[in-house]
Amino acid sequence: MLIRPSLEVPAVLRRSLEAFRAGDPVTLAEAFAPTASLVTQIDAKLARRLGLAALNGAPLQAQGAIEIMKFYALEFATFDITHFEVLDTLIVGREVAATCEWGMKVRDNGPSFYGRCHNIWTMDQTGRKILNGRTLCKIVTPDWDHKIN
Repeated sequence: MLIRPSLEVPAVLRRSLEAFRAGDPVTLAEAFAPTASLVTQIDAKLARRLGLAALNGAPLQAQGAIEIMKFYALEFATFDITHFEVLDTLIVGREVAATCEWGMKVRDNGPSFYGRCHNIWTMDQTGRKILNGRTLCKIVTPDWDHKIN
């Protein structure tokens, strides 16, 4: 995982991002407050690969750290994270924004692809837990879902 030393990232968020890179949903969910919420808008191609085509463009919503852990457990059961990099961050008050790029490989000899997410997290008053996460994710690898001759 790459988080440039010059980027400002709260410690709890850094641990959460490291857990994402390691495919560890339990440690990732520990960063969230028990009543936290996560809203993730993902593109239709990624939703199909996650088995979430029924969302039909609606955002995925998870309430509470347990539901957030279940979402990431589903994701990590489907993909292996092959690359993760925090490209940029911005902190204003208790809000932390980050642009992240990631690579995933579908398990069982599936395709590999890259994606990018724009995230905004709201930290609690102490800065030790995430209260709210909002994420937009899109696959950026061109034609990743088409067979190559």
